Amino acid sequence: MPPLGERGLIILYQDEFMKNKPLILGHRGYRSRFPENTMLSFAKAVEYGADGIECDIQKTSDCRYIVFHDDELSRITGHSGYVKDVNFDELSGLDAGMGERIPDINSFLNSLHGHRLRNIELKVETITHDDFSAIDSAVDHSGFKNDVLISSFHHDLLPQYKEAGYRTGLLFDAEYMQDNKISALVKVFRYKPFSVNLPAAVFSGNVSLSARMFLAVIKILGVKTVYWTVNTGEQFNSVKDNAYAVITDNVELMVSLRDKD
Repeated sequence: MPPLGERGLIILYQDEFMKNKPLILGHRGYRSRFPENTMLSFAKAVEYGADGIECDIQKTSDCRYIVFHDDELSRITGHSGYVKDVNFDELSGLDAGMGERIPDINSFLNSLHGHRLRNIELKVETITHDDFSAIDSAVDHSGFKNDVLISSFHHDLLPQYKEAGYRTGLLFDAEYMQDNKISALVKVFRYKPFSVNLPAAVFSGNVSLSARMFLAVIKILGVKTVYWTVNTGEQFNSVKDNAYAVITDNVELMVSLRDKD
Protein backbone atom coordinates (compact mmCIF):
# COMPACT_ATOMS: atom_id res chain seq x y z
CA MET A 1 0.00 0.00 0.00
CA PRO A 2 1.53 3.37 -1.01
CA PRO A 3 2.08 6.05 1.63
CA LEU A 4 -1.00 8.15 2.30
CA GLY A 5 0.67 11.52 2.35
CA GLU A 6 -0.65 14.58 4.18
CA ARG A 7 -3.94 14.79 2.24
CA GLY A 8 -4.66 11.12 2.80
CA LEU A 9 -4.03 11.45 6.51
CA ILE A 10 -6.36 14.43 6.69
CA ILE A 11 -9.10 12.44 4.92
CA LEU A 12 -8.62 9.50 7.28
CA TYR A 13 -8.79 11.87 10.25
CA GLN A 14 -11.98 13.44 8.95
CA ASP A 15 -13.56 10.06 8.34
CA GLU A 16 -12.63 8.92 11.85
CA PHE A 17 -13.84 12.17 13.39
CA MET A 18 -17.17 12.04 11.53
CA LYS A 19 -17.73 8.30 12.03
CA ASN A 20 -20.25 8.87 14.81
CA LYS A 21 -21.43 12.26 13.58
CA PRO A 22 -24.60 11.77 11.56
CA LEU A 23 -25.96 14.42 9.25
CA ILE A 24 -28.90 16.34 10.69
CA LEU A 25 -31.81 16.69 8.26
CA GLY A 26 -34.70 18.97 9.05
CA HIS A 27 -37.96 17.05 8.74
CA ARG A 28 -39.99 19.09 6.27
CA GLY A 29 -37.69 21.92 7.32
CA TYR A 30 -37.75 22.99 10.96
CA ARG A 31 -41.19 21.56 11.56
CA SER A 32 -41.49 21.97 15.32
CA ARG A 33 -41.14 25.75 15.07
CA PHE A 34 -42.12 26.79 11.54
CA PRO A 35 -44.74 25.76 8.96
CA GLU A 36 -43.67 22.47 7.43
CA ASN A 37 -42.43 22.23 3.85
CA THR A 38 -42.20 25.99 3.37
CA MET A 39 -39.32 28.20 2.34
CA LEU A 40 -39.27 29.72 5.84
CA SER A 41 -39.01 26.28 7.42
CA PHE A 42 -36.15 25.27 5.10
CA ALA A 43 -34.25 28.49 5.71
CA LYS A 44 -34.63 28.25 9.48
CA ALA A 45 -33.50 24.62 9.54
CA VAL A 46 -30.28 25.59 7.80
CA GLU A 47 -29.89 28.71 9.95
CA TYR A 48 -30.02 26.57 13.08
CA GLY A 49 -27.46 24.10 11.83
CA ALA A 50 -29.16 21.42 9.71
CA ASP A 51 -26.96 19.71 7.13
CA GLY A 52 -29.90 19.29 4.80
CA ILE A 53 -33.64 18.91 4.43
CA GLU A 54 -36.11 16.06 4.10
CA CYS A 55 -39.23 17.00 2.17
CA ASP A 56 -42.13 15.54 0.21
CA ILE A 57 -43.18 15.92 -3.42
CA GLN A 58 -46.77 15.78 -4.71
CA LYS A 59 -48.17 16.55 -8.17
CA THR A 60 -50.94 19.05 -8.91
CA SER A 61 -53.74 18.75 -11.47
CA ASP A 62 -51.64 20.67 -14.02
CA CYS A 63 -48.60 18.45 -13.45
CA ARG A 64 -46.59 20.84 -11.30
CA TYR A 65 -44.47 19.33 -8.55
CA ILE A 66 -44.99 20.90 -5.14
CA VAL A 67 -43.37 20.40 -1.76
CA PHE A 68 -46.31 19.14 0.27
CA HIS A 69 -46.77 16.10 2.51
CA ASP A 70 -50.48 15.30 2.48
CA ASP A 71 -52.57 14.39 -0.53
CA GLU A 72 -55.42 16.39 1.04
CA LEU A 73 -55.23 20.13 1.72
CA SER A 74 -57.12 20.73 4.96
CA ARG A 75 -54.52 19.95 7.65
CA ILE A 76 -52.03 22.46 6.25
CA THR A 77 -54.15 25.09 4.52
CA GLY A 78 -57.58 24.83 6.11
CA HIS A 79 -59.12 24.35 2.66
CA SER A 80 -60.80 21.13 1.58
CA GLY A 81 -59.82 19.21 -1.53
CA TYR A 82 -57.04 17.05 -2.90
CA VAL A 83 -53.74 18.14 -4.37
CA LYS A 84 -54.34 16.09 -7.52
CA ASP A 85 -57.54 18.05 -8.24
CA VAL A 86 -56.15 21.59 -7.85
CA ASN A 87 -53.80 23.50 -10.14
CA PHE A 88 -50.59 25.15 -9.03
CA ASP A 89 -51.85 28.72 -9.29
CA GLU A 90 -54.70 27.95 -6.92
CA LEU A 91 -52.44 26.10 -4.49
CA SER A 92 -49.78 28.80 -4.49
CA GLY A 93 -52.38 31.28 -3.26
CA LEU A 94 -53.16 29.27 -0.14
CA ASP A 95 -51.65 30.02 3.27
CA ALA A 96 -49.49 27.11 4.45
CA GLY A 97 -48.96 28.76 7.85
CA MET A 98 -47.58 32.13 9.03
CA GLY A 99 -48.35 33.57 5.60
CA GLU A 100 -46.05 31.09 3.85
CA ARG A 101 -46.92 29.68 0.44
CA ILE A 102 -46.59 26.16 -0.92
CA PRO A 103 -43.31 26.00 -2.87
CA ASP A 104 -42.63 24.06 -6.04
CA ILE A 105 -39.73 21.64 -6.44
CA ASN A 106 -37.54 24.21 -8.19
CA SER A 107 -37.85 26.70 -5.34
CA PHE A 108 -36.97 24.01 -2.83
CA LEU A 109 -33.93 22.71 -4.73
CA ASN A 110 -32.48 26.19 -5.03
CA SER A 111 -33.31 27.32 -1.50
CA LEU A 112 -30.41 25.69 0.35
CA HIS A 113 -27.52 27.48 -1.37
CA GLY A 114 -24.80 24.92 -1.75
CA HIS A 115 -23.98 21.33 -1.06
CA ARG A 116 -26.57 20.31 1.50
CA LEU A 117 -28.37 17.00 1.36
CA ARG A 118 -31.83 17.22 -0.17
CA ASN A 119 -33.83 14.10 0.73
CA ILE A 120 -36.87 14.11 -1.53
CA GLU A 121 -39.64 11.66 -0.71
CA LEU A 122 -41.85 10.72 -3.65
CA LYS A 123 -45.43 10.56 -2.39
CA VAL A 124 -47.30 7.62 -3.84
CA GLU A 125 -50.69 9.36 -3.86
CA THR A 126 -49.73 11.44 -6.91
CA ILE A 127 -46.26 10.45 -8.12
CA THR A 128 -45.91 7.60 -10.66
CA HIS A 129 -43.24 6.16 -12.94
CA ASP A 130 -44.33 8.64 -15.61
CA ASP A 131 -43.12 11.56 -13.51
CA PHE A 132 -39.47 10.53 -13.61
CA SER A 133 -38.43 12.63 -16.62
CA ALA A 134 -39.94 15.86 -15.27
CA ILE A 135 -38.49 15.40 -11.78
CA ASP A 136 -35.10 14.43 -13.20
CA SER A 137 -35.14 17.51 -15.43
CA ALA A 138 -35.92 19.79 -12.48
CA VAL A 139 -33.12 18.33 -10.38
CA ASP A 140 -30.66 18.36 -13.26
CA HIS A 141 -31.47 22.00 -14.04
CA SER A 142 -30.83 22.96 -10.42
CA GLY A 143 -27.27 21.61 -10.57
CA PHE A 144 -27.66 19.81 -7.24
CA LYS A 145 -28.19 16.25 -8.44
CA ASN A 146 -25.20 15.00 -6.43
CA ASP A 147 -26.81 16.39 -3.28
CA VAL A 148 -30.17 14.65 -3.78
CA LEU A 149 -31.38 11.45 -2.14
CA ILE A 150 -34.61 10.13 -3.64
CA SER A 151 -36.68 8.01 -1.25
CA SER A 152 -40.12 6.44 -1.23
CA PHE A 153 -42.27 3.85 0.50
CA HIS A 154 -43.22 2.74 -3.02
CA HIS A 155 -39.92 1.05 -3.81
CA ASP A 156 -40.78 0.28 -7.43
CA LEU A 157 -40.48 4.00 -8.19
CA LEU A 158 -36.78 4.06 -7.32
CA PRO A 159 -34.94 1.98 -10.00
CA GLN A 160 -35.39 4.69 -12.65
CA TYR A 161 -33.63 7.17 -10.39
CA LYS A 162 -30.88 4.75 -9.42
CA GLU A 163 -30.20 4.00 -13.08
CA ALA A 164 -29.98 7.74 -13.72
CA GLY A 165 -27.26 8.10 -11.08
CA TYR A 166 -29.27 9.21 -8.06
CA ARG A 167 -28.77 8.02 -4.54
CA THR A 168 -31.94 6.18 -3.54
CA GLY A 169 -33.43 5.30 -0.16
CA LEU A 170 -35.88 2.53 0.68
CA LEU A 171 -38.38 3.93 3.17
CA PHE A 172 -39.86 1.47 5.66
CA ASP A 173 -42.60 2.21 8.16
CA ALA A 174 -42.65 1.03 11.77
CA GLU A 175 -45.42 -1.53 11.37
CA TYR A 176 -43.62 -3.22 8.50
CA MET A 177 -40.24 -3.27 10.24
CA GLN A 178 -41.64 -4.80 13.41
CA ASP A 179 -42.37 -8.14 11.72
CA ASN A 180 -40.81 -8.11 8.25
CA LYS A 181 -37.08 -7.57 8.66
CA ILE A 182 -36.20 -10.56 6.47
CA SER A 183 -38.51 -9.26 3.76
CA ALA A 184 -36.89 -5.84 4.12
CA LEU A 185 -33.46 -7.40 3.59
CA VAL A 186 -34.75 -9.11 0.45
CA LYS A 187 -35.81 -5.70 -0.82
CA VAL A 188 -32.37 -4.29 -0.05
CA PHE A 189 -30.73 -7.07 -2.09
CA ARG A 190 -33.22 -6.46 -4.89
CA TYR A 191 -33.04 -2.67 -5.14
CA LYS A 192 -29.45 -2.08 -3.97
CA PRO A 193 -30.19 1.35 -2.49
CA PHE A 194 -27.79 3.93 -1.14
CA SER A 195 -29.72 3.93 2.13
CA VAL A 196 -32.51 2.38 4.13
CA ASN A 197 -34.67 5.03 5.77
CA LEU A 198 -35.81 3.47 9.02
CA PRO A 199 -38.31 4.41 11.74
CA ALA A 200 -36.46 5.47 14.89
CA ALA A 201 -39.30 4.04 16.96
CA VAL A 202 -38.20 0.49 16.03
CA PHE A 203 -34.45 1.04 16.26
CA SER A 204 -34.10 3.07 19.46
CA GLY A 205 -34.56 2.31 23.13
CA ASN A 206 -34.85 -1.42 23.84
CA VAL A 207 -33.81 -2.63 20.39
CA SER A 208 -34.75 -6.22 19.58
CA LEU A 209 -32.23 -8.85 18.56
CA SER A 210 -33.78 -9.09 15.10
CA ALA A 211 -33.39 -5.32 14.64
CA ARG A 212 -29.75 -5.47 15.69
CA MET A 213 -29.15 -8.32 13.26
CA PHE A 214 -30.85 -6.37 10.49
CA LEU A 215 -28.54 -3.41 11.12
CA ALA A 216 -25.48 -5.67 11.16
CA VAL A 217 -26.33 -7.08 7.73
CA ILE A 218 -27.02 -3.60 6.34
CA LYS A 219 -23.62 -2.48 7.57
CA ILE A 220 -21.90 -5.44 5.92
CA LEU A 221 -23.66 -4.60 2.67
CA GLY A 222 -22.40 -1.02 2.86
CA VAL A 223 -25.91 0.44 2.85
CA LYS A 224 -26.34 3.67 4.82
CA THR A 225 -28.97 4.10 7.53
CA VAL A 226 -31.16 7.17 7.75
CA TYR A 227 -33.49 7.36 10.75
CA TRP A 228 -36.85 9.15 10.98
CA THR A 229 -38.17 10.90 12.99
CA VAL A 230 -35.52 11.35 15.72
CA ASN A 231 -36.84 13.91 18.20
CA THR A 232 -35.45 12.98 21.62
CA GLY A 233 -32.03 12.60 23.16
CA GLU A 234 -32.75 8.95 23.92
CA GLN A 235 -33.56 8.25 20.31
CA PHE A 236 -30.50 10.09 19.05
CA ASN A 237 -28.15 8.28 21.43
CA SER A 238 -29.62 4.94 20.36
CA VAL A 239 -29.06 5.46 16.64
CA LYS A 240 -26.13 7.87 16.35
CA ASP A 241 -23.34 5.29 16.13
CA ASN A 242 -24.60 3.72 12.91
CA ALA A 243 -26.59 6.60 11.41
CA TYR A 244 -25.60 8.27 8.17
CA ALA A 245 -28.30 10.85 8.88
CA VAL A 246 -31.17 11.54 11.26
CA ILE A 247 -34.35 13.29 10.22
CA THR A 248 -35.77 15.47 12.97
CA ASP A 249 -38.44 18.00 13.84
CA ASN A 250 -36.11 19.44 16.51
CA VAL A 251 -33.11 20.72 14.57
CA GLU A 252 -31.40 22.67 17.35
CA LEU A 253 -31.60 19.80 19.82
CA MET A 254 -30.16 17.27 17.39
CA VAL A 255 -27.38 19.60 16.29
CA SER A 256 -26.39 20.25 19.90
CA LEU A 257 -26.39 16.52 20.73
CA ARG A 258 -24.38 15.68 17.62
CA ASP A 259 -21.78 18.40 18.17
CA LYS A 260 -21.28 18.16 21.93
CA ASP A 261 -18.98 15.10 21.72
